[in-house]
Amino acid sequence: MLQKILCGYTTPISKFKSNPNAALAEAQGDAIAVSSNNQIQFYAVPASLFEEMTAFCEFAQRGTTTLESIPAQFTAANLNMDKVSTQMANKLKQGAKGEFEEWK
Repeated sequence: MLQKILCGYTTPISKFKSNPNAALAEAQGDAIAVSSNNQIQFYAVPASLFEEMTAFCEFAQRGTTTLESIPAQFTAANLNMDKVSTQMANKLKQGAKGEFEEWK
C-alpha cells in the first residue's frame, strides 16, 4: 500500500522512542513522520512549529486578516482560500473519498 508522506523526514518508531529529542533536533525544526511496520503512525513536530500552525489556523478561522499578515513562517501567501474551499466543498458534495490533491 502506498502512503503519502507529508514531510521531509522519517524515522522508525524504535529510534524515535529511544531519543525523541535527538530525532527532532536532527530534523532542524521540521516535522518528522514516525513509522512502524513501514506505515506512518504519526507526525512529530517541535513546539515552535506547532505554535505557528496553531496561530495560522486561528487567524484563518477568524477571517479578520489576510493570510500574508499572519505572524508565522507557515503563511501560504499565494493560496486562494476561496478557490480551495469551493473545490473541497464540491468534492465533498459529490461524495469524493480519499486524499485531496495539494493546494495550488
